[in-house]
Amino acid sequence: MSDGLSLGVLSSRFHVEWSIRAGGWLGFGNDSVYVKSRVFDPFPFPDATPALANRIAAIADELDAQRKDALNENPDMTLTNVYNFVEAMRAGRELTPVDRDAAMRGRAGIVRKLHDDLDAAVAEAYGWPADLPPAEIVSLLVALNAARAAEEAAGHVRWLRPDFQAGRFGKPSSAAP
Repeated sequence: MSDGLSLGVLSSRFHVEWSIRAGGWLGFGNDSVYVKSRVFDPFPFPDATPALANRIAAIADELDAQRKDALNENPDMTLTNVYNFVEAMRAGRELTPVDRDAAMRGRAGIVRKLHDDLDAAVAEAYGWPADLPPAEIVSLLVALNAARAAEEAAGHVRWLRPDFQAGRFGKPSSAAP
């Protein structure tokens, strides 16, 4: 699995919905917390074809580049600013002229489009529709996690990083076919 593929899957709404449900909660405002052992470790990555894996990686790499360029070009901008504009656009909220200018400088429209493309490609990798509601995403991921746990119990391990993990934690022959 390439770094771009990992970034793409972890940046998708599929992982976001999983992390919100599987992670912990902290503080008075009940802020979600990403707990690696509860979120990342059990997350079932999709089995993407090589062509689809390359497409997801390319979209993720472009997303990463666009965000970095926007922040480098605008020292007053933060990633939180960019995503606040993305969410405002998704919600159909009217932006003030100052906010429209900031959203343009932050490439919020491009970031939004790349996330939409990424979500569609990751959905395709799972073999699911891209427009699933959050509860159904979580339900499908829980079922996939259970199926993968049963596979692992039977000796079939789908290593995320086979060159690194299989040698340290198992036998290379137990990697996915």
